[in-house]
Amino acid sequence: MPARDDYILRFLNLLREAISESMKLREKGRPDQAMFSLMVAQEKLFARPLPEIAPMPLEEQLRLLTLNEPPAMARQKVFGYAQLLREAGFNYQARDRRDLAESTFQLALNVALQGVLGSSEGSAAPTLDAETAEFMRDLLGRIPPEALHAPLVEMLKGLQLA
Repeated sequence: MPARDDYILRFLNLLREAISESMKLREKGRPDQAMFSLMVAQEKLFARPLPEIAPMPLEEQLRLLTLNEPPAMARQKVFGYAQLLREAGFNYQARDRRDLAESTFQLALNVALQGVLGSSEGSAAPTLDAETAEFMRDLLGRIPPEALHAPLVEMLKGLQLA
Protein backbone atom coordinates (compact mmCIF):
# COMPACT_ATOMS: atom_id res chain seq x y z
CA MET A 1 0.00 0.00 0.00
CA PRO A 2 2.91 2.46 0.47
CA ALA A 3 3.44 2.61 -3.32
CA ARG A 4 -0.24 3.53 -3.76
CA ASP A 5 0.04 6.20 -1.05
CA ASP A 6 3.12 7.62 -2.81
CA TYR A 7 1.23 7.66 -6.09
CA ILE A 8 -1.72 9.52 -4.54
CA LEU A 9 0.58 12.06 -2.86
CA ARG A 10 2.42 12.67 -6.15
CA PHE A 11 -0.91 12.99 -7.91
CA LEU A 12 -2.20 15.51 -5.36
CA ASN A 13 1.01 17.49 -5.85
CA LEU A 14 0.37 17.51 -9.62
CA LEU A 15 -3.16 18.77 -8.93
CA ARG A 16 -1.75 21.63 -6.84
CA GLU A 17 0.67 22.44 -9.66
CA ALA A 18 -2.21 22.51 -12.17
CA ILE A 19 -4.11 24.93 -9.94
CA SER A 20 -1.00 27.07 -9.59
CA GLU A 21 -0.51 27.07 -13.37
CA SER A 22 -4.13 28.08 -13.83
CA MET A 23 -3.69 30.96 -11.38
CA LYS A 24 -0.64 32.22 -13.29
CA LEU A 25 -2.43 32.01 -16.64
CA ARG A 26 -5.48 33.80 -15.22
CA GLU A 27 -3.33 36.55 -13.72
CA LYS A 28 -1.67 37.00 -17.14
CA GLY A 29 -5.11 37.62 -18.66
CA ARG A 30 -5.46 34.17 -20.22
CA PRO A 31 -8.49 32.69 -18.43
CA ASP A 32 -9.44 30.42 -21.36
CA GLN A 33 -6.06 28.68 -21.21
CA ALA A 34 -6.32 28.59 -17.43
CA MET A 35 -9.71 26.89 -17.66
CA PHE A 36 -8.33 24.37 -20.14
CA SER A 37 -5.56 23.41 -17.72
CA LEU A 38 -8.18 22.88 -15.00
CA MET A 39 -10.23 20.64 -17.30
CA VAL A 40 -7.16 18.52 -18.02
CA ALA A 41 -6.47 18.28 -14.28
CA GLN A 42 -10.08 17.27 -13.62
CA GLU A 43 -9.81 14.50 -16.19
CA LYS A 44 -6.65 13.26 -14.51
CA LEU A 45 -8.26 13.48 -11.07
CA PHE A 46 -11.15 11.26 -12.17
CA ALA A 47 -9.18 9.18 -14.70
CA ARG A 48 -12.03 9.78 -17.14
CA PRO A 49 -12.73 12.22 -19.98
CA LEU A 50 -14.63 15.37 -19.01
CA PRO A 51 -17.69 14.55 -21.18
CA GLU A 52 -18.14 11.43 -19.05
CA ILE A 53 -17.69 13.25 -15.72
CA ALA A 54 -19.61 16.48 -16.32
CA PRO A 55 -23.14 15.04 -16.56
CA MET A 56 -22.72 12.87 -13.45
CA PRO A 57 -24.53 13.92 -10.27
CA LEU A 58 -22.14 15.25 -7.63
CA GLU A 59 -22.73 12.24 -5.37
CA GLU A 60 -21.58 9.93 -8.16
CA GLN A 61 -18.53 12.10 -8.88
CA LEU A 62 -17.52 11.99 -5.22
CA ARG A 63 -18.14 8.24 -5.03
CA LEU A 64 -15.82 7.68 -8.01
CA LEU A 65 -13.25 10.06 -6.59
CA THR A 66 -13.06 8.25 -3.25
CA LEU A 67 -13.67 4.67 -4.38
CA ASN A 68 -11.25 2.28 -2.63
CA GLU A 69 -9.34 5.15 -1.02
CA PRO A 70 -8.37 5.17 2.65
CA PRO A 71 -10.24 7.95 4.52
CA ALA A 72 -7.27 10.34 4.71
CA MET A 73 -6.54 10.05 0.98
CA ALA A 74 -10.24 10.35 0.11
CA ARG A 75 -10.45 13.61 2.09
CA GLN A 76 -7.39 14.99 0.31
CA LYS A 77 -8.78 14.11 -3.11
CA VAL A 78 -12.15 15.70 -2.31
CA PHE A 79 -10.46 18.84 -0.96
CA GLY A 80 -8.26 18.97 -4.08
CA TYR A 81 -11.39 18.78 -6.23
CA ALA A 82 -12.97 21.62 -4.24
CA GLN A 83 -9.81 23.71 -4.77
CA LEU A 84 -9.90 22.99 -8.49
CA LEU A 85 -13.53 24.14 -8.62
CA ARG A 86 -12.76 27.34 -6.71
CA GLU A 87 -10.03 28.16 -9.22
CA ALA A 88 -12.55 27.53 -12.02
CA GLY A 89 -14.81 30.08 -10.31
CA PHE A 90 -11.98 32.62 -10.35
CA ASN A 91 -11.58 31.98 -14.08
CA TYR A 92 -15.28 32.61 -14.65
CA GLN A 93 -14.91 35.88 -12.75
CA ALA A 94 -11.99 36.84 -14.98
CA ARG A 95 -14.23 36.23 -17.99
CA ASP A 96 -16.95 38.46 -16.48
CA ARG A 97 -19.25 35.50 -15.89
CA ARG A 98 -20.36 36.28 -12.36
CA ASP A 99 -23.32 33.91 -12.62
CA LEU A 100 -21.09 30.94 -13.47
CA ALA A 101 -18.53 32.02 -10.87
CA GLU A 102 -21.10 32.06 -8.05
CA SER A 103 -22.49 28.71 -9.17
CA THR A 104 -19.01 27.20 -9.28
CA PHE A 105 -18.14 28.63 -5.86
CA GLN A 106 -21.30 26.98 -4.50
CA LEU A 107 -20.29 23.70 -6.09
CA ALA A 108 -16.81 23.99 -4.55
CA LEU A 109 -18.39 24.67 -1.14
CA ASN A 110 -20.70 21.71 -1.59
CA VAL A 111 -17.76 19.43 -2.45
CA ALA A 112 -15.79 20.67 0.57
CA LEU A 113 -18.79 20.21 2.86
CA GLN A 114 -19.49 16.72 1.52
CA GLY A 115 -15.84 15.84 2.15
CA VAL A 116 -15.98 17.09 5.73
CA LEU A 117 -19.39 15.65 6.55
CA GLY A 118 -18.69 12.37 4.78
CA SER A 119 -15.42 11.90 6.64
CA SER A 120 -17.04 12.51 10.02
CA GLU A 121 -19.98 10.11 9.78
CA GLY A 122 -20.91 8.84 13.17
CA SER A 123 -19.45 11.79 15.06
CA ALA A 124 -21.65 14.49 16.56
CA ALA A 125 -19.99 17.57 15.09
CA PRO A 126 -17.37 17.50 12.35
CA THR A 127 -14.05 19.05 13.20
CA LEU A 128 -12.55 21.42 10.67
CA ASP A 129 -8.85 22.03 10.37
CA ALA A 130 -7.81 25.67 9.95
CA GLU A 131 -7.14 25.34 6.21
CA THR A 132 -10.56 23.82 5.47
CA ALA A 133 -12.38 26.36 7.64
CA GLU A 134 -10.58 29.25 5.91
CA PHE A 135 -11.32 27.74 2.50
CA MET A 136 -15.03 27.53 3.33
CA ARG A 137 -15.11 31.07 4.75
CA ASP A 138 -13.49 32.32 1.55
CA LEU A 139 -16.11 30.58 -0.58
CA LEU A 140 -18.95 31.85 1.59
CA GLY A 141 -17.62 35.39 1.13
CA ARG A 142 -17.88 34.95 -2.65
CA ILE A 143 -21.51 33.82 -2.64
CA PRO A 144 -24.26 36.35 -1.90
CA PRO A 145 -26.05 35.07 1.24
CA GLU A 146 -29.45 35.23 -0.49
CA ALA A 147 -28.11 33.05 -3.33
CA LEU A 148 -26.79 30.29 -1.04
CA HIS A 149 -28.72 27.09 -1.76
CA ALA A 150 -30.83 25.73 1.10
CA PRO A 151 -29.05 22.32 1.24
CA LEU A 152 -25.72 24.13 1.74
CA VAL A 153 -27.20 26.28 4.49
CA GLU A 154 -28.39 23.08 6.18
CA MET A 155 -24.96 21.42 5.85
CA LEU A 156 -23.28 24.50 7.31
CA LYS A 157 -25.32 24.27 10.52
CA GLY A 158 -23.19 23.11 13.39
CA LEU A 159 -19.88 23.86 11.69
CA GLN A 160 -17.59 26.34 13.44
CA LEU A 161 -16.48 28.67 10.66
CA ALA A 162 -16.33 31.91 12.61
